[in-house]
Amino acid sequence: MGNCLALRAMAKKKSIDQAALAQLLIKLTVSVILLGGGAFAFVSMRQQVVDELAHPGAPPLLVLKNRPAWMSEALAEQIIRSARPKTAKSALDHQLVAEVGQILEHNAWVKEVKQVKRLYGKSAGDTVEVDCEFRAPIALVASRNEFILVDGDGIRLPEKFGPSTLPRILLGPDGKMNLRIIEGVAAMPPFVDGQKWVGDDLAAGLDMAKLLYGRPFTEEIERINVANFKGRKNPRDAQIVLLTKYRSEVRWGEPIKLPFYAELPPVQKLERLGLICQKYGRVDGGHSWVDIRLDKVMYPAEEASTKDLIH
Repeated sequence: MGNCLALRAMAKKKSIDQAALAQLLIKLTVSVILLGGGAFAFVSMRQQVVDELAHPGAPPLLVLKNRPAWMSEALAEQIIRSARPKTAKSALDHQLVAEVGQILEHNAWVKEVKQVKRLYGKSAGDTVEVDCEFRAPIALVASRNEFILVDGDGIRLPEKFGPSTLPRILLGPDGKMNLRIIEGVAAMPPFVDGQKWVGDDLAAGLDMAKLLYGRPFTEEIERINVANFKGRKNPRDAQIVLLTKYRSEVRWGEPIKLPFYAELPPVQKLERLGLICQKYGRVDGGHSWVDIRLDKVMYPAEEASTKDLIH
């Protein structure tokens, strides 16, 4: 009798163990199915995203970050057009960013490429943003009846103009003097845009242009003549001569950064120009020329009867 009960108990336990095992197998099977389905869904979704990124509908747009105030819409568009990718490429393609940077590094308007990155505009990677330091135009250098644009370091920029276009180029939208002409430079310009125009005379002219820029009493000064730089034509004459819109001369003298200590310092010369303009309404005092190099301002003796001595 005892053996029978023991056998029944063992059979019952075995039945319970089999049922539990069956439930466990069912749970494992369901879990595997769910995991498999989830993995399949993930892989499918990932593939869909990759396909969409890998096959964008159009080339990415290119935008300039921190575009300088002096840069016109036309110039900005010209730079953008030169570097914008011509074909659509995956947002995962990092080579595109490198290619845009390389193109901009060879653009004469670009001094330094700081950063190029892809952004999410309306879709992933549809915009390329570039952050550059640009070369600002400072002056036009006269050479063989044409006028070539340069920056403050004497780098040749990709623009040159004929004499007929000068009136609209020299003045900015506000009607104030925007660029000045430097004439009398000895060296020929570089053949390639983006190269430095070598010459101490040009460097002296650029220093002068920077000094005159933005001062109300210098608005009438259009040209900076450096033909007698270091007295190469006549050691007695002014090394730098400023030419006004009245076709008169302001004989400035020594270069700003290469003084020979024979003349007044640049600060005093500037103050003198301001006083002359304030007193006579013109930076030349109404004379055909004024010489501001020394303690006493000089002008043509034959004009003394019509103009008082300027101090």
